[in-house]
Amino acid sequence: MLARSQDALRELAREIAEAGGEGLALAADVRSEDQVQAAIETTVERFGSLKLVVANAGLGRYALVENQPAEHVETTIQTNYVGMTRLVRLALPHLLAAAPGHIVGVTSSAGLIPHRMASAYCASKAACNAYLAALRLEVVARGVGVSWVCPGLVETPFIEKAELEPARDLPFLARKLVRPLTGEEVARAVLSAVRGNKSEVVMPPMMRFFAWTRRLTPRMADWLNRTTG
Repeated sequence: MLARSQDALRELAREIAEAGGEGLALAADVRSEDQVQAAIETTVERFGSLKLVVANAGLGRYALVENQPAEHVETTIQTNYVGMTRLVRLALPHLLAAAPGHIVGVTSSAGLIPHRMASAYCASKAACNAYLAALRLEVVARGVGVSWVCPGLVETPFIEKAELEPARDLPFLARKLVRPLTGEEVARAVLSAVRGNKSEVVMPPMMRFFAWTRRLTPRMADWLNRTTG
């Protein structure tokens, strides 16, 4: 288990141990090549191999383009996209060596349905989706599955950290028709994606409908998004 802060990870490792499993809590920032490499090497040394990678690190900041500082854009891209690709690239040789294995990227429906106030975030998640789709073509026949799970709004501390105000920042139809998800629902979707070797998973169902609408009728979807806010 990998994150910048170890406090929550240590607690989770304790819960895993109490349930009869074994958890390893490692502090690392996905923006650091050395830290990610060291974490992967420690994990392989501890457990003998690497079979599954879930890339879940991410952040977002909501603002109109003209009000968003350059460093916010750069940090978003470096964390959400470059950080994910770094983790995948460094873990992939171990996954191939121990195949079958699987990679899951927890991205966002924002990568499929761009919306106002989130230009950098939407771009970073769209890049993640495209990267993982291309990776799947390269490695799925070599025993490594690749999935990308694209949830809508999830009730996690992300909302506060991103200074997100759903009533102000999210599209009207999304607020009215798409219910927020729990972290547990997303976790179950990740497990389902691994077990079924699914490629793209969009949730909840109404968000999946919006994503397909944008793919099939992009001009109408764009008009609807603009006119409803």
